Amino acid sequence: MPVDKFGRRRDTVVHDNVSSDVSFTQMDDYFIKRDGSNTAIGSINMTGNTITNVSEPVHDHDAANKVYVDERPGGTDKVSRSGDSMEGDLDMGGYRILGLNTNLPPRRTDAVCWCRAVELTREVGQTANEQVLDVKRLRFKSK
Repeated sequence: MPVDKFGRRRDTVVHDNVSSDVSFTQMDDYFIKRDGSNTAIGSINMTGNTITNVSEPVHDHDAANKVYVDERPGGTDKVSRSGDSMEGDLDMGGYRILGLNTNLPPRRTDAVCWCRAVELTREVGQTANEQVLDVKRLRFKSK
């Protein structure tokens, strides 16, 4: 399938000469060459299309393909799903943590689900009320 120098299919006859009022320099300002000899100076709207066959990144600002990101061992900015530790705050951006244990946490520093926290608060409240009642009974008996 024949294509022109911009990678477009040639379904009809296209003249190779450039109009006298448009220069190659002007075309370089509006088209990105497939050989990479010029660069984009603004955002490129892919209109929902994908960029395919991206190689592994070499430089800090290179694009990375999905395989590279998914299989990257370690990394300084992600937490492993199989267990990890971290330092600093974790901003959930309005999202929740799901699947927490509904029993007492194994360690005092572990997270507990909301329903268990409410139960624990009620249990502590009931115990405190019972202790207050016991103290009142003792005072009443001692009089």
